[in-house]
Amino acid sequence: MKNSKELEFENLYNTHKDKLFRLCLGFARDSSVAHDLFQEILLKIWSHLDSFRNESSISTWIYRIAYNTAITFSAKENNHPDHTELINGMELADPESNSLEMEFQLKKLYEAINSLPETDRVIATLLLENTRYKTIAEVTGISENYVAVKINRIKSSLMKTLNPNGK
Repeated sequence: MKNSKELEFENLYNTHKDKLFRLCLGFARDSSVAHDLFQEILLKIWSHLDSFRNESSISTWIYRIAYNTAITFSAKENNHPDHTELINGMELADPESNSLEMEFQLKKLYEAINSLPETDRVIATLLLENTRYKTIAEVTGISENYVAVKINRIKSSLMKTLNPNGK
């Protein structure tokens, strides 16, 4: 029988797993590294769940943990420490199944996002998830106006990377 913390974590996991995994893909060079980062983020959420103080929305709190973990993780990407197992029965999320062409396009997009500076990677990934500018600002620690400026620059940069001939 699961205790209340396990039930709360399972609910958060089910609600946020796909978005978190896509954020991991924005930081990771390949799928296996994304899975490692994803698991590390989940472990941090689990270990800090009791410390959530309702000073922001739970989603903002989760993405702030994900952002900080991704920044730290990418700095030590070549160093693969052992990870503790998740609660039994919980599996890592994979992005939804897509057509081959869609998968190719997504792969190119995530490669382009991965070439961005760290903060821009997080902003781009959260933007792809239709995250509000206010939440992105809270997660990244920059102003909402600066988020808008950075998004315009990120879009321009991604367009140049994905369409170098301007097509």
